[in-house]
Amino acid sequence: MASDQLLYHYCSAQTAFSILQSRTFRLSALSAANDSLEGRVLGRVFAQLLAASGLPKGVVEVASVIVEGYANSTEGFALCLSENGDLLSQWRAYARDGTGIAIGFAPEFLVKDFGPVNFGAQFHELIKVEYGEDGLKETLAPFVEEMKNTFSEYGEFVRLVDGTTRERALSALADRQGNIQGLFRGTPDLLSRLLKVLAPLHFRIYGTKPHSFHEEREWRLLRYRHRVALGEVEYFADDFAVRPFISCLIADPARVAIQEVILGPKHRSNIDWMRAFLASAGLSHVKATRSNIDSYR
Repeated sequence: MASDQLLYHYCSAQTAFSILQSRTFRLSALSAANDSLEGRVLGRVFAQLLAASGLPKGVVEVASVIVEGYANSTEGFALCLSENGDLLSQWRAYARDGTGIAIGFAPEFLVKDFGPVNFGAQFHELIKVEYGEDGLKETLAPFVEEMKNTFSEYGEFVRLVDGTTRERALSALADRQGNIQGLFRGTPDLLSRLLKVLAPLHFRIYGTKPHSFHEEREWRLLRYRHRVALGEVEYFADDFAVRPFISCLIADPARVAIQEVILGPKHRSNIDWMRAFLASAGLSHVKATRSNIDSYR
């Protein structure tokens, strides 16, 4: 990424106003995103690679279930961003059909440690989303190789308990209050080693999306959390569900993280009043422009 490249968050006019006025943005739960495979692509590709590895069937099934189950127990909270600040598909999908605003953030400030300001490297990671399976297979190959090197000599040292289907095991892993002790049968010490080998994949599941989303050129300011009661997690309710989020403050001097606002092709704010609003919010340094997509009305 070029040193002057901004990353843009598309949102409604109301959400943009709230972010800019309060200098607070939300990390939203990725499980509520518009991609039903969110967090699950890695597990499925890993299962395919394991199946072709030559490891015993029981070991492959247990390892696959564990990794696929990560998405059931762990939430990714993220501010979703795009390298492109004026893309029609983004306006349509995420900015109320072009009536919203794209806020441009400078990535070098998103990862900077501002001490009491609650975003930056000590709290989050800024990642570039990978699309499709080819690159993911290369990423996962060393883990499969480690599995083979570590466990090939032990045969089928672990397997699902007789009568336990893959679907039942995944359901049990998703229920943190459920009893998962009876899911697997095998050597405890080796199972513990297996969990240790697989553990790093737990915090990679929200870095990959299907290739059909590649136009978004997405980056994420990302935080992983288990789905349990945590002080930093807040909640709101819409018409369909109670949803969690994490608030992040953009206090001084972190306000320099915001560098630009682009008004959508259907947005009606007077550009001079928008600039005046930014100045009133302590963001006079922020550039305000309009979308170049003039034909979309």
